[in-house]
Amino acid sequence: MSVFTTSRAIRVASAGVVQRSSTAISSSRRVSLSSVASSALRFHCRAASSVVQNGSGSIRFQSSATATAEAPGCRHAAAASKSKQLSTQADIDVATAVGCPVHSTKPGGPSSNDHPELVEVPSLPFVGSLVRSYSNIPPLDKPYTFWPEMRKKYGDFYSMGMPGLGNPDDSKNTVYIVQDPKEMMKVLRSEGSLPSGMAQSSWAIAKWERDAGFEIVSHDDGGFLGQGENWKRIRTFMQTDLLHPTAARGYADGIIEAAELASKGAPASSKDMNAFFERCAFDMFSTVMFGHNMECADPNTSTDLEDLEFVRAAKIGLGTSGAVSRSLRDAIFVKTFGIETEQFRKMKENLDLAWKIGSDKIERFLERREKRELSEREKKSYLFRAMERYEQGSSGVSLQEAKEMSWGGIFAAVDTTSGKMGWNVLHAALNPGVQERLYKEISTATSSNGGRLTPEILDRSKTPFLHAFVRESHRLTPVVPIATRKRVASDNLTIHGVTLPRGSAVACDGFSLGQDPSYVDEPRSFRPERWLDDAVASRKGTPKELIDHPFFKGPFSQGARNCPGSRVALNEVTVILSQLLLDYRISAPGVSSLDDVAYAQHTVLEPRMPSLHFEPRA
Repeated sequence: MSVFTTSRAIRVASAGVVQRSSTAISSSRRVSLSSVASSALRFHCRAASSVVQNGSGSIRFQSSATATAEAPGCRHAAAASKSKQLSTQADIDVATAVGCPVHSTKPGGPSSNDHPELVEVPSLPFVGSLVRSYSNIPPLDKPYTFWPEMRKKYGDFYSMGMPGLGNPDDSKNTVYIVQDPKEMMKVLRSEGSLPSGMAQSSWAIAKWERDAGFEIVSHDDGGFLGQGENWKRIRTFMQTDLLHPTAARGYADGIIEAAELASKGAPASSKDMNAFFERCAFDMFSTVMFGHNMECADPNTSTDLEDLEFVRAAKIGLGTSGAVSRSLRDAIFVKTFGIETEQFRKMKENLDLAWKIGSDKIERFLERREKRELSEREKKSYLFRAMERYEQGSSGVSLQEAKEMSWGGIFAAVDTTSGKMGWNVLHAALNPGVQERLYKEISTATSSNGGRLTPEILDRSKTPFLHAFVRESHRLTPVVPIATRKRVASDNLTIHGVTLPRGSAVACDGFSLGQDPSYVDEPRSFRPERWLDDAVASRKGTPKELIDHPFFKGPFSQGARNCPGSRVALNEVTVILSQLLLDYRISAPGVSSLDDVAYAQHTVLEPRMPSLHFEPRA
C-alpha cells in the first residue's frame, strides 16, 4: 500500500543524518560522496536544493540557481529551474544531446527510445528520499497529488528511497516505480509460486502477532507473513470458499439483507458517514463469516455494545498499525531498541481488544456448532465451511491457525472495505446526473423482484453502468494508489532495459496514468461511461488501451497475494451503493466538487465524509 511518513517523524528520526550531514554522512561507509555529487549534477534541472561535494570532502546544500549555474552542459537549466519543463523542441533536443535525465523527453511521457530512462531520486540511508529538502520530492501528505507529480517530474521509470514500501534489505529502502503494467508482470512472473506481497511491509502487525503468540506467524519461514511453503499452505486454506466468484456470490443474500437494514439507518448517521460505513462493512462481512447480521449500522436497531467496541478497536488498531509501520520514529524505537512508543501502545491496546472480542465470538460459534444449534444460514457461512475443511484433515492447517485466519478476515474487513464504500457514495452525491442514471439502471434491474436487490445485481451483464461506476470511482480515488508491490526473484530480470538486482522492490503506480489526459479524456471528470464496452473497444489498438489493463481495475492488489476477500469486498461495495440509491437521492450540501473533500491515510486512503442529505425516493 502507499507509504507516507509525517514530517515530525522525519525530523526526529533523521536529525543525526541530515542536520549533521557534513560529519555523519561523510563518515558513513554506506554513502558514497562521489555518487551524491553525481546525483546532484544529474538532477540540476529540477532540484530545489542540491548536494555537491566540496574540496574538503564534505557535502553542502545549495539552491537550485547555484546548482544549475555550476552544472555543465545543459543550456536550458535556468529556464527549467523556473518552469520545471521545457517549452520548445530545440530545448528538448539540446537536453537529449547532453544527456539530461529529465528534459530529454517531455515530462511524464514515454521516452523517445524503446524504454523510458531510469531516473534515480536522491535518497539517504534510513530515511530514503523522505527528507524533501534533500530529495526535492513533492509533499508526502497528499497521495492523490504526490504520485502524478512524481511521474511528471521523474518520468515513467524511477527509483526512490521509501521506508515501508522499498527493499528492507537496502539501507536506503529503494523501490523502483513503474507505470507500465506489462513491465510489472515480469516481476510477478519471476516470483513463481511463492510471491511477495504488500502485507509483508506491515512490520507492526507482524510484531504484534508474534508477541501475542499467533501460530500463523510462528514458523521459521515467517508463516502467513513470510514467503515460503507455510504461507502457501495457510493462504490456500483461507481463500477457499472466499475468493472464487461462485463462492463469493454464495454469500450475496446475507450481504443484501444487511445492506437493507443498514440503509434504514443512513439518514440518522448523515453527520458521521465514516463510522456508518465501518459498521456497514462489519455487518456485511459478519453475514459472510458467521451467517449472521450483527445489526450495528442502523442506530435505530438494538445492537450488542461488544460489536460496536470491536468495530472501534479494529478501526483504530489497524489504522494505527499502518501509521506505525510508516513511521521512522517507531521503527527506530520499537524495532531497533525494543522501546514501545505511545503510538505503538495505542495500536497494541486496540488490537488486543479486537482479538479478545473477535476470538470469543469465534469460540461461541464453534460451541454452538458442536451442540448442533446453528441455523441453516449459519451452516452456509465461511466459518462453518472452514471448520468442515479442517476436520477433513486434508487442509494441513491446525485448528488454531484456522481460528486466527478467520479472525483476521473480520478484523481487516472493517477498515479496508469501508473506505471504498465511502468514496463510491461520495461520487454519487457529487454527481447527481450520474446518480440518476445509475438509479434508473438499478431500479430496472430489480423491478421483477419488487424493487429488492438480488444476487444478479452483481452480474455485469445485468448492470453494466453500476460496474462502470465502481471502476470510475477506483480510477479517480483508489483506496490504494499503488496497484501492487513485488520483489525481484531472479538474477537477470530486466525492466525497461535495466537489469535489477535480485531482491529489488518494484511497485506499479496504479493511479497516475488514469490522471493523464493523454490516456483519459477529462481525467478530473467523473464519467463511468468511459468503462462501458463500446468505450473500451474504441481504445483497442491505441496507446489509451493501457488503462484497461487488469492491474488498474481493482483496489486489492494483484497476483497470488491479492486480498483473499477482494471479491466479497467488491460485492459489499456494489450492494450498499445500490441499496442506498434505491432508497434515497443523496446529496452533499455545501460541497461543490471532489476538491472540497479532505481525505486521510489510514490502512487505506479514505474520504473525510462530509454531511450527506438523504431524500427518500417515492
